[in-house]
Amino acid sequence: MLVYRYDQVESTQDLAKDYLKNKNKKIAAFVAQSQTNGYGKQGRFFYSPAQTGIYFSIAFPNFEIVQDKINLLTPCIATYVVDVLRKFYPQKDFRLKWVNDIYLENKKVAGILTEYENNSLIIGVGINVTTHNFPEGIKFKAGYISDTLFEHKKMTNELLQAVELASKNYGQVQFMEQYRQLSWLIGKKVNLKLGKKEVMGVVKTIDDAGKLVIFTDNQIKRFSSGEVTKVELT
Repeated sequence: MLVYRYDQVESTQDLAKDYLKNKNKKIAAFVAQSQTNGYGKQGRFFYSPAQTGIYFSIAFPNFEIVQDKINLLTPCIATYVVDVLRKFYPQKDFRLKWVNDIYLENKKVAGILTEYENNSLIIGVGINVTTHNFPEGIKFKAGYISDTLFEHKKMTNELLQAVELASKNYGQVQFMEQYRQLSWLIGKKVNLKLGKKEVMGVVKTIDDAGKLVIFTDNQIKRFSSGEVTKVELT
């Protein structure tokens, strides 16, 4: 894997897209100390200040995705990322919010973005390691992992390796048991937004196809997409 490192960029995801447009053949990672226009799911701004977080995107040219396993890709990446975070912070109780967010003490500390187009894959990861002062719009829901200094390059390198490995292993469903154990949602009442519609119910599990299983309207329903917008904390 080629690794390009920057002090500041607009978006590592955009750098990865530009790299793929040039028909490059090798897997490449773009790592930044800060982003001025980092973004996550649905184009939402991802706060990326200097020296406090880890922000990178990996470009996979000519990535042959397994269509019937496509919903397992992001959960697999999330599980592997948590494995690395637990290695560096073994006392922290990291949790996964279906499908792409990592939580700690009921606050989001990391997000994962997967974009697949023109037979190429881009995986973006943003982690609030020591980030404290969040903008007004997110300060009540964003969190951070630690108050202490961290080894940026060492952590980033291990995360890059983990994400690359997840991109190869997502079709093997064994990791889903760990994903369920890490779930922040199972057993909780949630609101799931599906376009203009919304479903309310209790999350029973995440199945081996990566679908969110909700008990709603006196029946079990399975969802392969959507966004959990509200979680009833217990």
